[in-house]
Amino acid sequence: MFNKNELILDKIRSLAAHDLATGQLLFRLTSLEEPSLQCTAESEEVTDAMGSVITTMYRAKKATLSATNSLISLDLAAEQYGAKKQVAGLKDYTYGNETDNNAKIEDYAYEILTPTDGKITLAHKSSKEIKYIYSIVNNEIGTMYVAGATASAKNFVTDNETGDTTIITVPEGLTSKIYVEYQYETLEAMKISNRASEFPRAVSLVVYAYFKDRCNENITYSGKIICPKAKLNPEQIELALTSTGKHAFEFNMMKDFCDEMNDELFSIIVSQ
Repeated sequence: MFNKNELILDKIRSLAAHDLATGQLLFRLTSLEEPSLQCTAESEEVTDAMGSVITTMYRAKKATLSATNSLISLDLAAEQYGAKKQVAGLKDYTYGNETDNNAKIEDYAYEILTPTDGKITLAHKSSKEIKYIYSIVNNEIGTMYVAGATASAKNFVTDNETGDTTIITVPEGLTSKIYVEYQYETLEAMKISNRASEFPRAVSLVVYAYFKDRCNENITYSGKIICPKAKLNPEQIELALTSTGKHAFEFNMMKDFCDEMNDELFSIIVSQ
C-alpha cells in the first residue's frame, strides 16, 4: 500500500494537451515556470430575519491552471489563437504527417545587393510582382525605382523565368547598393495565423510532475494533474518579443456537461 500526505514538489516536468475526441497529442510544453493551480467558488449567505448568517452556500466551482513557458512555443500560440499550425510540405500537421509538395508557405524577405553588370540576383524566386526597389545612400533608403517594361534611368526590369531565382536589371547608371523586398514560396517554413473569428478549442490535459519524500529526498514519486476538459483563456495573450521573452498561458478547467455522472474538474495522482 502506498499512502502519503505531505510531499515536496520537486518540479513540473511537462504539460501535454490532447484532442478531446481522439486523444491525439496536440502539443507538449517542457519548460514551465511558476505553475499555479487555483480553485474558486461563488458564495451566497443564508441569513435569518435579523440578518445573522445561518450558513453559506457555495456553487459554481471553477479551476484554472496557469504557468509560463520559458521558451516561445509556436504550438501553444496556435492553440491560444484558435489556429492550426501550418507546416510547409505537410498536408495536415495536426492530424498526420502526409507529405504534400504543393503545400508551400509564402514567406517574406528583403535583400541588400550590389549590382554586377547592371543586374542583381535574389536568393529566391519571387512569387509576386516586385513593384519597387530602392537605392541605399549613406546606409539609408534613398531613391525609389519602379518596375517597367524596359530598364531606364527610373525603371527596372524583373526576369522571373530563369531557374529558381529572380534576376533584376537595375535602372541605367545605378551602381549603389539596392534594397529589395519580395515574397517567395517555400517548403521550409511554419506559419500560424491569428484570425479575428477563431478561438481556442477544448482539450484534455495531463501535467507531469516529480515529488520527493519529505523525510528522504532521495526517494522520488511520480505525480500527475489530470484534467478531462480545459480551454485556453484568450482574453489576454502576450508574447514578449525579446531574446529573454517567455510565454504565459492560462487554462480554464470545465466539467463535461454531457456526462451527468461525472463533474470532475481535475484529479491529482501520486504514485511510486
